[in-house]
Amino acid sequence: MSEWNNPSTSNNLENPNLSTFNTEGENSQNLPADNPPADRSYSIIDPIWETLDPNPDPQILYNQFNKIIFGGTLPTVDVKWSNRMTRSTGVCYHSLNKSGDCIGCRIRLSKKILELRRRKDMVESLLHEMIHVLLCSTNNMDPGDDHGPNFRLTMEVFNNSFGTNITISHTFYEEVEAVKRHWWECDGPCQNVVKRATNRAPSSKERWFREHEQTCGGSFIKTSEPEGPARKRRRT
Repeated sequence: MSEWNNPSTSNNLENPNLSTFNTEGENSQNLPADNPPADRSYSIIDPIWETLDPNPDPQILYNQFNKIIFGGTLPTVDVKWSNRMTRSTGVCYHSLNKSGDCIGCRIRLSKKILELRRRKDMVESLLHEMIHVLLCSTNNMDPGDDHGPNFRLTMEVFNNSFGTNITISHTFYEEVEAVKRHWWECDGPCQNVVKRATNRAPSSKERWFREHEQTCGGSFIKTSEPEGPARKRRRT
């Protein structure tokens, strides 16, 4: 196993007082003024945040986590919601120069999946991507494996330090299925149903389609779609 060490990050992980949020400042925008909590510092995954700040801005969270967890050592990264991401909860795009050194990252989180989950799941998804940023910016990415030994080691340290449940892949299968609101059903013998999150009908551009034409020969008829804006966009 390859090893690496980031002093600022390591020191913060070993100090539990630096893994908490204070309800003052940016975190207090949804705090009830007439009933403030007695203890104003909480773990980053404390259930109270589900009430105090249920829908945080991912960019603000990135900046805060960079400061309190990573000692401000991570680079400036653009963090945004993605309305098109419907299979994974997040992704970290990184750019490398000709020497293989990291020259930039950006993070996208799935709006459609994570809005159906708890705030804690969003936080853990963001931290997952921030580990990728850490490994990229310190040139410690695992060769040929995005979730190799260095990633797993860092993930384990985070989980042990904060009580988080950062994982290699998510298990939000129900949420992934829930966003598949465009349905097509074959009118041929197979009667297969294709479900997708986007309005993209089955076509010959897909590898399996030719085999379907040869073995079934039926046509896919749309049987379900979201109401409102999605339908209007399709007609324009």
